Amino acid sequence: MDFEKKTLNSFASMRDDIDRFQESMNDWIIFLDGELRESKIQVKELQKRISELEMETRLRF
Repeated sequence: MDFEKKTLNSFASMRDDIDRFQESMNDWIIFLDGELRESKIQVKELQKRISELEMETRLRF
C-alpha cells in the first residue's frame, strides 16, 4: 500500500471509531435520561406520601 492509501484508510477507520463513540454516547444519554425521569417520579411519589403522613399526624393530635 502506498502512503496516500494508508492515510486515507487510517482516517476512514478514525471516522468509524468516532461514529461508534457518538452512538455509544447517545445510548448512554438516553439511558441516563430515562433513569432521571424514573428518579424524579419516585421523589414526587415519596413527597406525596410524606405530605399524606404529615396530614394524618396533624389530624391525630
